[in-house]
Amino acid sequence: MKGKDTNFSLLALRIGVSTVDETSGSTGIQVYNLSPNQLMELHYYEDITKANVVLALKINDTSSALLDSIIGMEPIDISWTDLNENVITYSMVIVDLQDRMVIDGKTSEGVIYCASIEAVKNSATKISRKFKGKTNEMVRDLCKIDLQSKKTLDLDPSLTDMTFVSPWWDPYTIISWLAWRSIPEAGNAGERSAGFLFYEDREGYHFKSMDKLVGQETTTTIEVNVKETEDSDAIHISSFTLSGSSDIFRGLNLGSYASTTFTLDMKDFKYEKHPYFISEYYPKMQKLNDRELPEFYKRFGDKGAIPTRIMTKVMDSAAFTTGKYTEDLTRQLSQSMIRNQFFFNQTGTFEYEGDQDLLLGEVVQINKYDARSGDLDIDISGRYIVGKIYRQFLTERDTMSTRVTVYRDSLG
Repeated sequence: MKGKDTNFSLLALRIGVSTVDETSGSTGIQVYNLSPNQLMELHYYEDITKANVVLALKINDTSSALLDSIIGMEPIDISWTDLNENVITYSMVIVDLQDRMVIDGKTSEGVIYCASIEAVKNSATKISRKFKGKTNEMVRDLCKIDLQSKKTLDLDPSLTDMTFVSPWWDPYTIISWLAWRSIPEAGNAGERSAGFLFYEDREGYHFKSMDKLVGQETTTTIEVNVKETEDSDAIHISSFTLSGSSDIFRGLNLGSYASTTFTLDMKDFKYEKHPYFISEYYPKMQKLNDRELPEFYKRFGDKGAIPTRIMTKVMDSAAFTTGKYTEDLTRQLSQSMIRNQFFFNQTGTFEYEGDQDLLLGEVVQINKYDARSGDLDIDISGRYIVGKIYRQFLTERDTMSTRVTVYRDSLG
């Protein structure tokens, strides 16, 4: 049952430290197995907008003096369970050591920050070469070949077929650049929008279309202000905070509602006009909740209306191979920006203690009830995407708590 038991059990925590044999001069690795009593705190961060997970551990090493030997890049393996078949395992490297305390000449505690070995390789890798093909295939090669990752790759197929040369970018930067230009393969052409997300969670790397993410089936129900029942699989929470923004002036300046782009193609010096209006795009856009465009947004009109922003773009379609990317290129890039703005428009947060089975990118149904009347709040209730997960274990409480940030693509 979700949300009922609050439990955390450390299965393994191993750190490898480089050693040198003073007699032979040979080097090796000494593995320290830390006990659960040495783990004082655990902080775990996942973010759908980030390419790597971050793990922070506060440990006590009064008996082993392990922290004295840590200088960075040491391998670390950690595994824990919520005692309900959810086992989280990571093999990472230490990238920072802070708040090291020395008492009576001996290190007693410190905070270790860990990241994936791929994140370290990414920072040390700069690429200048020609890329050609589907963007999801490029992402696969960057992960498997350039970063030499053995992690599971969950890649949505992309229609974007292109050629470009990387100007000494690192792999994560290249993937981010590709994400904005990737068009999902599934769905009707008029409903697709460019825009992918690349992120890491405990299951591996994901390169996912925003359109496909919002089109998923609901996996979990979150009940707010409802007493838990024995036959319920929902997560029960006492409070849910929702925030959002509707900065109309910013949207006007960015051309989020009505814009026109004039393009000059260096391939054949073709000059085109590309109008964009939210009243045409929004009804066809994949959405978490099937809601109509607010009435006042319709005032921005459609083709023939006055745009709030006029842009010019010089492009060279010869740099891109044949494929859907070259069709309505500017429209797709404009919709990519709008798709991204909608995706993160409203942000909700909640906390709970229980099983750790929520994953980034999942769609959850949040039902918010009035604490007094018990009526469903239809303005806040609805489908949301899990965008951030922060888990915290404190030894004095002997439990793992989870704070979840969810997003909803809702205007107004």
